[in-house]
Amino acid sequence: MSSLFDPPIERRRSDSAKWGQVARRDTDVIGAWLADMDLPSADKIIEAVKERLDERVFGYSMPPSGFFQLIIERLERKYAWKVERDWFVIQPGVVPSLFFATNCLGEYGDRVMAARPNYHYFLETAERTDRLFQPVDCHLTQDRWEMDFDQMRQTINPKTRAFLLCNPFNPVGRVLDQQELETVAEICLSNGTMICADEIHAELVLDEDKQHIPIASLAPEIEQNSITLFSAAKAFNLPGIGGLSFAIIPNPELRAAFSRRSYGVATHPGALAYAATMAAYRDCDDWLEETISYLRGNRDYLQSEIAQMNGLSMAHVEASFLAWIDVKDLGLSNPYQAFLEGGVALSDGKEMGRSDHLRLNFGCHRSILEEIIRRMKLTLA
Repeated sequence: MSSLFDPPIERRRSDSAKWGQVARRDTDVIGAWLADMDLPSADKIIEAVKERLDERVFGYSMPPSGFFQLIIERLERKYAWKVERDWFVIQPGVVPSLFFATNCLGEYGDRVMAARPNYHYFLETAERTDRLFQPVDCHLTQDRWEMDFDQMRQTINPKTRAFLLCNPFNPVGRVLDQQELETVAEICLSNGTMICADEIHAELVLDEDKQHIPIASLAPEIEQNSITLFSAAKAFNLPGIGGLSFAIIPNPELRAAFSRRSYGVATHPGALAYAATMAAYRDCDDWLEETISYLRGNRDYLQSEIAQMNGLSMAHVEASFLAWIDVKDLGLSNPYQAFLEGGVALSDGKEMGRSDHLRLNFGCHRSILEEIIRRMKLTLA
């Protein structure tokens, strides 16, 4: 294993939400639920933030010189997607952008469609914006979670104004391939349904034979019918530095509608968030490569250990640092509570549409992951 992340950083008594919310109950509970990593940020990011702090003035900020060009060049280099400066709408985070996107088309009572299971905000967006939720169920097929496209075709209708896509797919760890994305786009385009794609995990593809594809990059007509959400927060572990994400919206009418919904609600990103994001994209690809290798090792270790535990199984994780663990064969009324009492706080799958699953964050030092596994085994014993 790499020594880049040695020694492990103690977060139990810090301001970490992942650790702090469970530490109030018991300081010995390991936080393995919230989707941030326990791995230290890149030195170049820390240096850039310190350099910005040395300016000693922290007024309202605007995107620094070269910010948009840096992202434009990165998207073209990594995904062969050519985007334009005018397409960007700066946002405080991907989650609020989901709500703005849902709200920017149609009216109260319209439908919002998303796959299930999914990150819980995808399942909640419709209700919180006075829309109706239309699920597309996912099924495990040959160790891969796949969307039920027959169900999608049968249930989508003219009242379905938005399809919320998560790719790479949290919590099931999938990198959707080109055929799947083309199917999503074909169904949505034929119905006039806008696609809002959360691609925040795009740079955390673990399988070397997989490649992230922005759905908007597939064709001009898809591009014009889409909102794509990006951020450096997950790949470079920046959630706590201050929110900064960007929506890429090529269609000017859709972009104007989105901007109207976010106006006066979305906060302006701060100077430290801009400094950290620019350093990440400009100077930290070596760190990211090392991180992906470390996560890949953690994934393989976790997958091997889960396979040896009676009553547990997990599909192969192609991307991200989140494992989706099947616990239905345990026969427990509340598996989340059982593992919590055993000293491991996981994400309850009920919030993501599947009460028979738990989500585990393996974005941590290997020694912490080994302790998680030890406690889970003791709980099962």
